[in-house]
Amino acid sequence: MSMIEALKDVPQVNFIGNLELQEVKEQVAAWYEERYRELTGETPVLSDAAPEKLLQYAIAMLGYQALQYINDKGKGELLPTSYGEYLDGLAANVGVVRHEAQRATVMLRFTLSAARNQATGIPAGTRVRTENSLYFNTLDYAEIKAGETTADVMAQAEEAGAASNGLAIGAISTLVDPIPYMGSVANTTESSGGTDAEDDESLTERTFLAPSVFSCAGPADAYEYYARAWRNDVEDVRVTSPEPSEVDIYFILDGGALPTPTECEEMEDYFMDEEQVRRPLTDLVTCKAPTEVNYTIAGTYYIGTSNRNNVAAIQAAVQNAVAEYQAWQRKLGRDINPTELIARIRDAGAKRVSLTAPADTVIEENQIGKCTSASIAYGGLEHD
Repeated sequence: MSMIEALKDVPQVNFIGNLELQEVKEQVAAWYEERYRELTGETPVLSDAAPEKLLQYAIAMLGYQALQYINDKGKGELLPTSYGEYLDGLAANVGVVRHEAQRATVMLRFTLSAARNQATGIPAGTRVRTENSLYFNTLDYAEIKAGETTADVMAQAEEAGAASNGLAIGAISTLVDPIPYMGSVANTTESSGGTDAEDDESLTERTFLAPSVFSCAGPADAYEYYARAWRNDVEDVRVTSPEPSEVDIYFILDGGALPTPTECEEMEDYFMDEEQVRRPLTDLVTCKAPTEVNYTIAGTYYIGTSNRNNVAAIQAAVQNAVAEYQAWQRKLGRDINPTELIARIRDAGAKRVSLTAPADTVIEENQIGKCTSASIAYGGLEHD
């Protein structure tokens, strides 16, 4: 079931009319009894262990399984409820393909124990790992020239996915494949660019946006579609036009991370590629990170005396609710809304919530909220 904004109000379809297993059992029994009367003129009397009764049960179970398959298959053909391979098929109808997981990359520096009077080769595919066994392989053959001691070479994670991102400088430092005379190796940049395979939520959103690219007028939805197609860790996008023929694209990455200047430039190059028509020729596209608007969370909550035996569980649920609120708030153009936080804390089991922060704050399309501190104290039990 998709949770994207554009589809959240689409009515849910049930292809078997909410039919329950018990209803199927009763229907099979009724059909059996009706047919038995037609043939014999009598009403059958069956114990629960009678062979006929057991056969009815088996038929009902098989029938209900078939109905569930029909319902599941039907929902798989509708975008709001599609998933997995069903969703892949729907996406293909509008030319969209699920993004595969990508490998992180990093720059490695190889250093000799001492300068030599001849070149020292570093084979392509040379493996280097971290202490916790995340492996990186060099992408190309490299050499340390005669008289020099170092050479830099790009390396790629062996395993695709976001888990290999964010490794600090110097963290990839164990040479797995020995090279004579090599004294040390370490990464000189933080690893980046690794992404997990695109999830159903992201693919659903791109599939929904895909028809907008058929327009040659540069609609906002088309720019959003292409921005999300650039890389599968693009989490949110806002498109504005400050002046005619000028398009500003603001975006964030997975987990609410701001893009780096390099990533903004890479997305701009993607849009401006003359061989791939992703914009009207007269549009100047600029890709930017949003401006962060800081806010804090502070307040006290109370639990009703009727829940005195659930205090520990509610306290944990409240902390989860506060964390989930911060993730919910981390969306482009979303106003900072303390009412939403209060509702989430109450849903977690609190009787009453008294907040001193955040305050209601309007967030522009090119801005995003950032929580700089969160402190929600438990005030004790109160009468219900």
